Amino acid sequence: MSAGAVQPPGFLPGDAPPPAAGRRAGAGRNAVRAAALISAGAAALAAPPAAAQLGNAPDVARGITVQTRPRPAFDPLGVRLPGFRLDAGIDLGAGYDDNTAGTGRNTNASGFLEEQISLSLNSTYTRHALGLSATQTSRKYIGDDDYSWNDYGVLAFGRYDIGRASSVRVEYSRVRSHIDVTSFEVQQGSLTEPLRFDQEAFRASGVAAFNRVNVTGAVESRSFRFQEQDDPGFRGGNAAANDYSRLSGELGASYVIVPGRSVSLTSRLSEITYDRADQRGRDSTTWEILAGAQYDLTALAYASVNLGYRRREFNDPTIPSISGPAFEGRLVLLPSQLVTLTFGVQRSIEESLRGSNVSYVLTSGRVQADYELRRNIILSAELRADRLEYRDPDQVATQGVGTLSARFLLNRNASIVASYRHARSLDAPAGFQEFDRNVFQIRLSLAI
Repeated sequence: MSAGAVQPPGFLPGDAPPPAAGRRAGAGRNAVRAAALISAGAAALAAPPAAAQLGNAPDVARGITVQTRPRPAFDPLGVRLPGFRLDAGIDLGAGYDDNTAGTGRNTNASGFLEEQISLSLNSTYTRHALGLSATQTSRKYIGDDDYSWNDYGVLAFGRYDIGRASSVRVEYSRVRSHIDVTSFEVQQGSLTEPLRFDQEAFRASGVAAFNRVNVTGAVESRSFRFQEQDDPGFRGGNAAANDYSRLSGELGASYVIVPGRSVSLTSRLSEITYDRADQRGRDSTTWEILAGAQYDLTALAYASVNLGYRRREFNDPTIPSISGPAFEGRLVLLPSQLVTLTFGVQRSIEESLRGSNVSYVLTSGRVQADYELRRNIILSAELRADRLEYRDPDQVATQGVGTLSARFLLNRNASIVASYRHARSLDAPAGFQEFDRNVFQIRLSLAI
């Protein structure tokens, strides 16, 4: 999004003042201007704090939301190094989970302790960029250590700028994450602890700008490695049998109609290869083509949408191909500078761990509202729904999640976050659990 500036009423950018019409007319205009300046000064002195807040140009620039708005009195300063900026933070919190296993009956509740650590080092060059970041999050359940987990990740990237708007970027990431026992993907098995997996990725991308036309391209290699976990509910009898690698490429072009408004065409091709020979029938090729548009309506709304078609074919001819519409979209509304509404939707094809399935179609939608109650108090609410469509056998599972949170900024280095999350199984066929889950949490966030 391009940044915009607040203009005085009745004045358009680029307008020139009218020519003078004589000494008397000039004196009259000077008197009018003096009176206007005096009135404006009196109005500014009498204005309430909120009005002064909204008059800050960086705050009302296009693309600035409640979550991303600069708050000079509360934003961490970081550590300035020659050519770089270092940011770090730690969150310490506690919470309560009333259904740790995500079961419909005989639920088990437990308290937990959670900590999050983040570290990032980014260049401050006017051209080109280098960055390194690392995160670590762990949750320990009190009395139910089987449900505890520890995730971490590292990311390194470099960008080389060519000309005014062309660049090349490379990045490498490695992530340790987990699949919760409440996931539909593992509910058919006997898993009683989070399923750990490692994800490693290398991506190279670039953009070339030719006047109003931007050409983009990317190549990505990503691998997934699951922990050794024997379970008849997993395809292959063990979670590690589902280890696979994905190689994908993307090529697209966009045409900028006016700044902030453009149309695009994107094509993607990916190949999935499984490590174990007895799973090679699941190897697949997926292609898709998407037509999209990005639209910026002044500073009140901006949207991006991509619509198209996707098809996945498997090496094993007995596994039916998966095809259908593909879409991804996002709409951001700013009815005022204190409220941001975000709508998102996406449809994709994902690999399945379940012994009875190969892949599934995932359709996700979410709505989020952010409200700035005070300069240092941000309230947020989010509703999300995921629909998983399985084949052979045909099954549909749907889960809804609602989240409420409040963030209280104490100063530049400290804030308190309180949150409540409710998850419900909305549609659970045979082999899935029907459950409700409530998680309460409060944490102290410290940053430099």
